[in-house]
Amino acid sequence: MKLLDKTTKRLLSKEAALSSMNLGVGLTFLRRHNFTQIGFIYQSFFSLSVGLERLMKLILVYEHIYVNDTYPKQENIKNFGHNLTQLFLKVRELSTKYSADRHFNSIDEQDLCITILQNLSDFAKQNRYSHLNQLTGNNTTDDPLIRWETEIGAVIVNRYYRPTKNDRVMTALASVVAENSIVRHTSESDNDITDYNQLTKNGLHAETKQKYGQYFTFMIIKALCELQINQSYQSQTNIALHEFFTTFRVEPNYALKRKSWNPYSPYKF
Repeated sequence: MKLLDKTTKRLLSKEAALSSMNLGVGLTFLRRHNFTQIGFIYQSFFSLSVGLERLMKLILVYEHIYVNDTYPKQENIKNFGHNLTQLFLKVRELSTKYSADRHFNSIDEQDLCITILQNLSDFAKQNRYSHLNQLTGNNTTDDPLIRWETEIGAVIVNRYYRPTKNDRVMTALASVVAENSIVRHTSESDNDITDYNQLTKNGLHAETKQKYGQYFTFMIIKALCELQINQSYQSQTNIALHEFFTTFRVEPNYALKRKSWNPYSPYKF
């Protein structure tokens, strides 16, 4: 067993705690958002991008310390910036060494996983400033919510939304109410919602967007956490970083049902 000094153990543990909590908040709030409560998904973007970046950098730093018995140079990590896609590719180079290939291969099979990772990477690099940029005359960045809705939300609805009997009843009632109502709202893609039929349709789609948006984001997190946990087991040091990420090791089907991801079980957000 390789023994890490007290300072190294403390710093790695703090970084793991920071990462796991951000991942938990990000998944939880992604599961709660809808077009009437967009603050949830913006917080999710921030938390997920930070959590993913810190987890991947943690894996790389830990690997360097374990292999070289010294800290990596700051530029080795800083050069990645907030580019999550590049970090992901770099971390993936360790997947065979730590028997995590099947988890990363499962991401390759899901185009939505790749799209989500790219969305979060672009958010971390530039799109998090989209609103301020537009308010100050700079329109070179994408609105992260509109992009998510266009590239992920709309695709999820098209693939996975199936109206239930209750949905069909709600749609029928909406047609009646629409004749005697006025609606003023905005969809996630910034389109005006002007009648009750549109309002109901957006409301009925929300659950499907929440569930599958969370699910495909979880698949990315699970692959990284499985690699980190195997790295922790195989390296045989005197720190158990994997304990911070245990909650993200559940089976994918269970992730479809889960709504709270606080890494400090059994507490819920």
